[in-house]
Amino acid sequence: MSLRLRSRWKQGERERSLEDLATVGAANAWRAACNGVLNLENEGFETSSRAQRIDIIEEFVAFLLLLADRLVYEAFSAEDRARFITAMALRLAELVDENRTDAQGPGEHRDRFIEKLNERTGVYAECSYSPEEGPGFTMLCCLGDRVTDVLGPTNRKWAQDQVVAIEGPEAAQGFTRALETLLEDGGRG
Repeated sequence: MSLRLRSRWKQGERERSLEDLATVGAANAWRAACNGVLNLENEGFETSSRAQRIDIIEEFVAFLLLLADRLVYEAFSAEDRARFITAMALRLAELVDENRTDAQGPGEHRDRFIEKLNERTGVYAECSYSPEEGPGFTMLCCLGDRVTDVLGPTNRKWAQDQVVAIEGPEAAQGFTRALETLLEDGGRG
């Protein structure tokens, strides 16, 4: 299934703010993560609840957010990079909160997700990444470990292989391609 992410601005040539870019980046990360869950389910990896699906989505979006940070590392000043990543993380936290509230009722969903992001930042910081080749094997393995932890012990090895070889690279490639195009076309203010 082809993953369609937003890579063009709708309203002409006007300059976009970092927050505009972060909002679209978050929406693209969310779509790529949902596609990853759908692909896993289509390959026979069962999820038992909407909450479990959101757990997997959280792992994918954390991975993609940290990929976005690597992508903008040299393109943005330290201040702009922090502003962009913070805005993207906050928008993702809103999406998590909305979806968890629908699935599980009110709670501290936003804060728990921010805590998870902070934890994942430390984990992924140790992983390899190159602008030319994208996330390294260790970064994909970290994503695979997190997703298979959520899926549970059944088919653990096969789920790890599926995430490392197919779902992680597909999500990363589609997301980075869309973000790079938005960066090129969007301008920043």
